[in-house]
Amino acid sequence: MQDGDCNCRVQNRGLCWKRGGYTICKVKGCAKRAKSRGICWSHGSGTRCKNKECSKVAVSRGRCWAHGGGKRCLIETCRKPASERTNNFCTDHYTWYIQHGDTTIVTDKRQYLAQPMQ
Repeated sequence: MQDGDCNCRVQNRGLCWKRGGYTICKVKGCAKRAKSRGICWSHGSGTRCKNKECSKVAVSRGRCWAHGGGKRCLIETCRKPASERTNNFCTDHYTWYIQHGDTTIVTDKRQYLAQPMQ
């Protein structure tokens, strides 16, 4: 593939990440891709969770998943992580939505598991 054939967003040294346009973590012996400040997520790249006892990376609003960062499922009684890719439902409720094609979604996992698969 020629340099001009790539439609990816240029990130580093004129190359996209797929074609070598990334930096390796500067921690000795680590071969992971650096995210920011020249280091990978494992070695401290990104913002830390605001919870003082937590050492995890913040997902959103300064907090990790465990401490309230990130989106939650639209179902009020569900506290599982959700994403825009799954229409802001958790994986279980999104699966129900896709299988049944309506918004009459069960709110209890036991009720979900009792439903016959179609």
